[in-house]
Amino acid sequence: MPDVGEELIYRLRDYSLSEHVRVVEIDTRKKTPRYVVEFLDGDNAGAQENVPGGRLRGNWSDVAAYDELMANWERIDQVELTDSEQTAVGQVFDLLIPEEVAEYEWSPVRYATRVHQRNALQKLIGITVDDLLAQNEGFDLDGDVMLSADGTLAIAECACRINPMPVLDWVLEGEKDYREKSTNGRAAVSYDKHAYTTSPEWEYQWYLEHVRPVHELLRSWCGQRAATLQERLGAAEAENRRLNELISRIFEELKRLGYSQATDYLIRTYEEERITPANYRPVVDRPLKPSEIPVRYVTRPRRWGY
Repeated sequence: MPDVGEELIYRLRDYSLSEHVRVVEIDTRKKTPRYVVEFLDGDNAGAQENVPGGRLRGNWSDVAAYDELMANWERIDQVELTDSEQTAVGQVFDLLIPEEVAEYEWSPVRYATRVHQRNALQKLIGITVDDLLAQNEGFDLDGDVMLSADGTLAIAECACRINPMPVLDWVLEGEKDYREKSTNGRAAVSYDKHAYTTSPEWEYQWYLEHVRPVHELLRSWCGQRAATLQERLGAAEAENRRLNELISRIFEELKRLGYSQATDYLIRTYEEERITPANYRPVVDRPLKPSEIPVRYVTRPRRWGY
């Protein structure tokens, strides 16, 4: 808490010019104290003003370092993310970027990223922090690196390229959820605590305006190849389940028709020859030594003489 007589940095707003003031009185009439300050330099020299404590930014002796810091914050505060970008970035960081490696912040610059561990982040996104700084605004702060919102977007996109499947799985689950909501609505509670069910039309409109743009953005970050691969894998698994159900019905029908013995043989063969992740990958064994090769006895064919 500043004391009377201290010379401080005064800023009307975060990115206003720093002004030199001295505290001449502390106004304690309200719960939050205010300060009567006298301006010592510039056009307002000699003037006094009752100001909130938030405008007093530190000792005047530190003004050079403070001005440099605020200039850096202003430099990275030039881009504002869209709502879809904000949601997409938040989801990617939740899924792929541990907080001890890097985290996006809200203040003083929204969605600026603080990088704590350079090497760990490089492994997650495939490029160095220096590469990020070469393409986006940033600066060093207390041993960490601060990046602008553009840098935050770059981190999210690179992370999706390196590890797309968790993100694509999240998108797929979200689409399944909204497919259900757009058909049947969802249970909700109003502000006055009354339970009700939303309309499918409202849910679908919300999906079009707010959810689908996020999903499309995430898919574009992951890349067409990864998105296509996930769709192919999902389709293959769904088709496998469908065929299993069909085979089961066929076996039941064969047994009902009296072909129990043949059906049991087919079921056994089907289970033994099933292709699973455990046996799909070919196993490469070393060549057998001559002593390890099993002996095969071949009967010599009879030769007929004339």
